[in-house]
Amino acid sequence: MIKIPHKKVELFCGTGGVGKTTVATGRALHLASQGRKVLLITIDPAKRLKQILNLPDVDDGAVNTINLGMFDQDPKLSFDAMLMSPGATLKRIAAEKGLEEEFESNIIKTLSRPYGGMNEIMSIIEVQHQLERNVYDTIILDTPPGKHFIDFLESSEKIKNFFDHSFLEIFEYLGKSIHGKAKSKNIFTLMISTGVKKLLSYLEDVTGADFVREFIDAVLALYKSRESFLHALDFQAQLKEESFSNWFLVTSVEQQKINEAQGLKDQAENFIHNDLFLVINKCLTPYLDAWQPESNSPLSALKNTMVTREARLSEFASKNFRNVLKFHEINNPSPLEHVKGLALQFKA
Repeated sequence: MIKIPHKKVELFCGTGGVGKTTVATGRALHLASQGRKVLLITIDPAKRLKQILNLPDVDDGAVNTINLGMFDQDPKLSFDAMLMSPGATLKRIAAEKGLEEEFESNIIKTLSRPYGGMNEIMSIIEVQHQLERNVYDTIILDTPPGKHFIDFLESSEKIKNFFDHSFLEIFEYLGKSIHGKAKSKNIFTLMISTGVKKLLSYLEDVTGADFVREFIDAVLALYKSRESFLHALDFQAQLKEESFSNWFLVTSVEQQKINEAQGLKDQAENFIHNDLFLVINKCLTPYLDAWQPESNSPLSALKNTMVTREARLSEFASKNFRNVLKFHEINNPSPLEHVKGLALQFKA
């Protein structure tokens, strides 16, 4: 097994169905068994982590301590796990800024739901918060699958675009201030706000005046907490530093999946380092080596086909990735046994 350096952040990414969350949990178990303080955060809205670790069925963004005794290991050791909750992160920001009442907006509540559109942005804010707490040796991120992973990486652009000057013109036009005091609308403000007035008039025709007012108030509340959003950009800048993070691109032995992994790597090339680890999960080689079907039988032909397929995938991986980790399939229906088996393979 290739030696994996210890770094502050580890990201596990990949397309759906490759076992990404289970591999990330196995990594957390492995590091925790070495006595390291670990936080595992799943950003994947599917929340497979909740099923694996039997976490409480609540969406509150709480940190849950996972005792290693449940994996038949030293009960004095543990790691922490968190199901990412955009709403919980926003609630914390509101409390820090004294904006609890303003964040009660129905629009903000809708946006902060797991599929409401702010999951990726809230995720980098939460990770930055955990980094600043400086409690953990390693923070492991189980990122969303496929396109949502790219959205997570590019959320910094969304933050910068959101906090541009467009909405400031609207606030000026309405006589509102992001600093909490209403501003009078002077002649200059009214002159430059003709386009804003037309936009608001159009929105009122389509959605109604009440919705427009609620929308403006919601955006204003977010603007008042903009420092928390902009500060999270530090995390995304650090991701590009090779000394800061390990990247694990998880795939499986299926030809389609490894092609998808290559595509994901290409899309994330501005962030991913050259020391990226490709994790080929669910390999059957150990079982195929031990399988001795009768010569010239249909089962023998099946074995040869499977051996050839894995060999071709291994060749492709070695040519296109510097570091390749192969994890064999674990034939056990228990999620905990899967995690235990993967953790042992990290030790190999």
